[in-house]
Amino acid sequence: GGLAAQTSVLRIAKLARVLRAARIVKLLHVVPELMILIKGMASAMRGVVFTLCLLGVVTAVFSLGFRRFTDGTNVGQEHFPTVAYGMYSLTVYGTLMDEIAYFSGELGQESMWLTLPFFMFVLLSALTLMNMLIGVLCEVVSAVAAVEREQLTVEMVQRKVCSVLESVD
Repeated sequence: GGLAAQTSVLRIAKLARVLRAARIVKLLHVVPELMILIKGMASAMRGVVFTLCLLGVVTAVFSLGFRRFTDGTNVGQEHFPTVAYGMYSLTVYGTLMDEIAYFSGELGQESMWLTLPFFMFVLLSALTLMNMLIGVLCEVVSAVAAVEREQLTVEMVQRKVCSVLESVD
C-alpha cells in the first residue's frame, strides 16, 4: 500500500503542474499584452547584455582610477580597498544613487577634486547608460508590439475572408 500511495501522490502532483501550465497558456491567450511583453524582453536581451557590459567597463575604469587616486586615504580604505570593491561602491552609490549625498560628501571631505570624476561617473552610468537601457527596452517592446498587432490583424482578416467564402459556397 505505501508504494502505490506514493505513486498516486506523484501522479496528482504532476497533473497539478500540467494544469498550472495550461492555466498560464490560457492566460497568455486571453491577455496578449503579456505575451507581447515577454517576447519584447526576450528580443531585447542582446541589447540589454551589451549595455550592461558597457556599464561594467565604465565602472571598472572609474574604479581603477579611484583606487589609484584614493590610495592611502580614509575614503580609499573604506570604499576602494580593491578594484572589485570600488566597483561595488560605484555601482551602489553612483549608478543606483543610493545615499549619493553621503558618498559625495565623503569624497569631498577627502578632496574636492574627487567629486568631479564621481559626478562624471554618475552622469555616464546612472543618467546616460541606464536611460539608454530603458530606451532599448522600450524600442524593442514597441517594435514587437507592432509586429504582433499586424499578425493579429492578418489572422482576423484571414478568418473573415474564410467565413465569407464558406458562406458563398
